[in-house]
Amino acid sequence: MRAALLHLDAALDRQDVLAARVGEHGGPVVDARDLGPALRLWSRPAALEQLRARLRRDLPVAAGPALIFSGSGDFHHVTPILLERAIDVAGCAAVTVVHFDNHPDWVRFANGAHCGSWVGRAARLPGVARVVTVGVCSPDIRRPDARRADLDLLVEGRLELYAYAAPDGGDAVQLCGRGWPTIAAMGEADFAAFLPGRIATEAVYVTIDKDVLRADDAATNWDQGRTSLALLKTLLAPLLAEHRLIGADVVGDWSPAVYGGGVVAGLMKRGEALLDQPWSRPPARTRVANELVNLELLELIGGSA
Repeated sequence: MRAALLHLDAALDRQDVLAARVGEHGGPVVDARDLGPALRLWSRPAALEQLRARLRRDLPVAAGPALIFSGSGDFHHVTPILLERAIDVAGCAAVTVVHFDNHPDWVRFANGAHCGSWVGRAARLPGVARVVTVGVCSPDIRRPDARRADLDLLVEGRLELYAYAAPDGGDAVQLCGRGWPTIAAMGEADFAAFLPGRIATEAVYVTIDKDVLRADDAATNWDQGRTSLALLKTLLAPLLAEHRLIGADVVGDWSPAVYGGGVVAGLMKRGEALLDQPWSRPPARTRVANELVNLELLELIGGSA
């Protein structure tokens, strides 16, 4: 599986080793930085369609399956577009989306897509059997109804949620009359053995937001979780060995935010970011740390198909 770079912001700038490794294998580079401000954090259908057209031109289905590095987690809502492409490439009848993230990304969002809303769209795409979300630590799973969560995803069996730890300190996350054990309660080794059994399809698509990782391992625009890079690799390895990977994407590299989509939209996004994201800048080693994670994921995932 070839890697590709999707430039939507400055997150991947100066990751020269990553760019060289991608280039060595003829990996495409899609420059969509002109669309980035309108897409960042949330976007309206017109901006999403512009990105879809750019990908059709610069990363066509004929280019085959891809591991796509997409920059900041503020762009995680481009994943359904990348997933649609992967399904078209693979021509598979059923795929499980395995989603590593510190947030469930399951809110309802009208007239467009939000980086915290894309899971509902992905879970309802034709051919998607289920989304399995792993590693959540954020408060989003506490009183999710008050946070506009699309809980129908759970009721309909379209989503399974395996948090790193439950907000109440319990052994499981209990929602909509169902429960899912946490990684902390099971223990990391036991959870690593358990997770492959939750994938019922031959085909898988993997999406990783690096905010699932500890701050020691990566630096993002969002609050971060408790998963180590070593654990993430341990969880990925059997999925890649036992299933057919049809595509993957990686977001979460910190970048300075530039908001667009019009004056009003830009102001709304800036206000939302002030409420939801950390105010402090990441440490000086941000780019180096994030590139190291990308290189390890490239080696693990890029050579899997």
